[in-house]
Amino acid sequence: MSRRVLEAAGPALFATLVMSLVGALAAILEQPWLFPSLGPTLFLLAAAPPERPWNVFAGHAIGVAAGFGALFLFGAQDSLSAFDAGAVGAGRAAATALAVGATLLLQTLAGAKHPPAAATTMLITLGGLRPGWATVAAIAAGVSLLAGLAYAAHALLPARPRSTLAPPEAARRQDLEAGC
Repeated sequence: MSRRVLEAAGPALFATLVMSLVGALAAILEQPWLFPSLGPTLFLLAAAPPERPWNVFAGHAIGVAAGFGALFLFGAQDSLSAFDAGAVGAGRAAATALAVGATLLLQTLAGAKHPPAAATTMLITLGGLRPGWATVAAIAAGVSLLAGLAYAAHALLPARPRSTLAPPEAARRQDLEAGC
């Protein structure tokens, strides 16, 4: 097996294990702790070294606040979800534009850039996640559980150097030179 495949398999297995644990706990406890922006968050956490905790937690908190703030500012919180309507209404479109911009601005000012949180922002403004404290709690629980498990796994597993994955052509050349 090539070195490239082995280097890629570690983070992939790590991500599969962490997401499986979060999913199993969410299913057993019947909680909505899985939502799409956790996938890219875990992608960044599976890297060596993982994304800073501040970026993950503050980034999602900012995204949630910006999403709900813009949604209520434009009075779109009770409008039909873009997913149910099959189209984006003007209020939700305006809220989405403002919320994504605010998320980027506030994350930059806070030193907490975390691009997956912009997806959380959009899930809120487009109606994929309902406005309310239950949603805030579900997002906080999902992010905390995912990040907590990922950081714990990083602490327990042997240290891995930062990935040295090369572009495919360079990797093939390295494999040939190594006799793989």
